[in-house]
Amino acid sequence: MKLVDRSISPNTTFPESISRLPSSERKSAAELKYSKAVEMYATTDMTIIEIARLCDVSASGLSAHLGKYHRPLLFQRYGLDPKASLCQTLKVKPRKGQSYQCYIKYREAIEACSDMAYIEFNVSQIARMFGLDGISLSSQLHAHYPTVIDNREMLRHQLGVADNAQRGPRKCSQKAYAEALDMYRGTDKTIPEVAESCGVSPRGLTQFLRFYHKDIIEQKAERRRQAKRKVGSRRPGHLAGNGNVYGPKPETIAKYAPALELYKTTGMTINEIVDTTGVSYAGFRGYLHQWHKGECVRRRGYEWDGEMEPDLNKTRHYLKSVAEKYAEAIASLKANPRSINAVASEFGHNPEVFREYLKKHEPGLASTQGMMVLPNGRLVKRSAMEKYGAAIEDYTNSTDSLKNIAERHGIVYTSIVNFIKRNCPEVHELHNRTSGTDFIGRI
Repeated sequence: MKLVDRSISPNTTFPESISRLPSSERKSAAELKYSKAVEMYATTDMTIIEIARLCDVSASGLSAHLGKYHRPLLFQRYGLDPKASLCQTLKVKPRKGQSYQCYIKYREAIEACSDMAYIEFNVSQIARMFGLDGISLSSQLHAHYPTVIDNREMLRHQLGVADNAQRGPRKCSQKAYAEALDMYRGTDKTIPEVAESCGVSPRGLTQFLRFYHKDIIEQKAERRRQAKRKVGSRRPGHLAGNGNVYGPKPETIAKYAPALELYKTTGMTINEIVDTTGVSYAGFRGYLHQWHKGECVRRRGYEWDGEMEPDLNKTRHYLKSVAEKYAEAIASLKANPRSINAVASEFGHNPEVFREYLKKHEPGLASTQGMMVLPNGRLVKRSAMEKYGAAIEDYTNSTDSLKNIAERHGIVYTSIVNFIKRNCPEVHELHNRTSGTDFIGRI
């Protein structure tokens, strides 16, 4: 059997994604791509982001490569024992919670805080006994072991060895973070956004929330998890799965602001707008359909309440400039019903084009054309009323039979009988009372 050399040549040009390579070639391609970065990670104290920038690779790709093929280097960087069985499946730096490195560092001191043998010492004294910083140990206890502090203080009070020092949030801190706390609880803003709006330190606000308001952090985390599960139904202005409000970037908003204003306030087409503002047609159209569907619906002549998710597939597309062209004729037709040909001629429109526009965008108005409303409220064809009007008036004002009236006016008797029964039954009743007969056709 002939063996095939599947090694990667140093001169090989890699695709944008190594995942596009055959599975048998991916590892060697990744090793070659990240070799310089891995060497720098092993021999320097530079962060992954700094190394990735110098080596012109992505930070996420380098981090994944280290985690998959060079875990001992990660353990060495974080001061862990790579031979420990837990380290084989351990995530060295989890996104949330206490890292394994911190757990190893503070484990003995935290156990001492729960030990009766150290009950006479405060947290700072215990920290110094284990060569740690008192504030750092206190932060670990507040963030990951809050019950240890509460139980310890209660027991020290019972034993009479309490130092009567201030515990819990200080009044000045509560006052300083009150506005930020309400904003963070009631909005979808992130901690940096809230801190900037309220003029407080982001790190300080983070610590204040982690120490004294874990319930709010958990509520926000649950809202993010729910938003992440609803990826297919994300809406602008609502929370996304990454904790940010789903919406366009500020620079994108600024870029398309003049074009959007013209789209809202004028009848210019998108082509005319992009020619005026200098933005791309595809970019502006995509911006509208992704972030301003409501404006698209309004421009098409439909109402939108600003809350429901608009569905552009259920609305008819038409040009606002065309709507403005026919607006005056349509208003005149609504105010004074008459034939479409007459209105089109009056306003200089093509009758057939105008009629098709009405059928497509004003179906209710188009359906009533050629019709008229009788005094009794019934809708009948104007041509039929013109045909039977004189005979009906004669039938109303005389005692002559309808058959004779029909012959006099040259109308088929059965057709006028059906027309009166269907549309003017009150005329028939009035004639009966006047002539003293009970049915049409008899004197």
